[in-house]
Amino acid sequence: VNTTADSRAQINWVTQNHTLVPYEDAKISVMAPGLTFAALVFEGFRAYWNSEVEDLFIFRLEDHLKRLQFSMNLLQLDHPPSSEVFAQDIIATLKANQFREDAYIRLQVYVDDWGSMTATGPVGSTIICRPRPRVAAFRNGQTFITSSWSRNNENASPPRIKGSANYLNSRLAGLEAKRQGAGGAVILNPDGTISEGPGGCLFLMRDDVFLTPDVNSGILESITRKTILELGAEIGVEMAERPIGRTEMYMAEEAFYCGTGQEIGPVTAFDGRPVGSGKPGPVTSRMQAEFDGIVRGNNPDHEP
Repeated sequence: VNTTADSRAQINWVTQNHTLVPYEDAKISVMAPGLTFAALVFEGFRAYWNSEVEDLFIFRLEDHLKRLQFSMNLLQLDHPPSSEVFAQDIIATLKANQFREDAYIRLQVYVDDWGSMTATGPVGSTIICRPRPRVAAFRNGQTFITSSWSRNNENASPPRIKGSANYLNSRLAGLEAKRQGAGGAVILNPDGTISEGPGGCLFLMRDDVFLTPDVNSGILESITRKTILELGAEIGVEMAERPIGRTEMYMAEEAFYCGTGQEIGPVTAFDGRPVGSGKPGPVTSRMQAEFDGIVRGNNPDHEP
């Protein structure tokens, strides 16, 4: 979902290199390896407004920052800031912008200044927050195609790294889906089994069991996916992680796509073939409702 002009107008402050600056004053060198050689990793977070307590709840902040540390380490960045420092920066940025609605937070860490392909410093960071209302299409169901593009090979560009370079693969698949009028794409891995979509993970129900590709199927180890697996166990929905063949999509009784941006979004067709009734399934709808309670701090058994 693109940031609209109205959204940009509400972004007053960003945090760059741990200092709050006006949005229009945030800058990065045009020769920074983060731009010229994709030496950039990032995390996307969601903050949810709870009108009853008048506060924002950041969803799984610690888990996201732990994954960011892994990505920074794989890129061998010099002296990356700690999770504690970034957590303070994120909270300060949200407070400075005074949002009283759902928001999206993007934390980028990159090699700044001027350097070669193998430069590991100096390290820069930018945090930007913007309003992010829910998208009706994500809630009501989307159609998916199978992309002609294959997922990155683990030994070439590991999907476990949440870095800008890996999103070229996602962009190509997303553009293909857009050209075909679909809401999303399924990307197969080099083995021919399902990996994920351009920006989220997939769950398919077969014989009352929700299946999702395992972590060795070429996926980003999704925080939302992890939460859904835990939630399924709690509410009595059987879950299984394993390699999933392409034709299993066409046998699915229900399906959904999940991620920080999409939350839990029903998939109603794969390659023109309806999933179940062609409408969001009852178990998927229940998962959406349970997930909503968690992210807004309304579930006493879960911290957001």
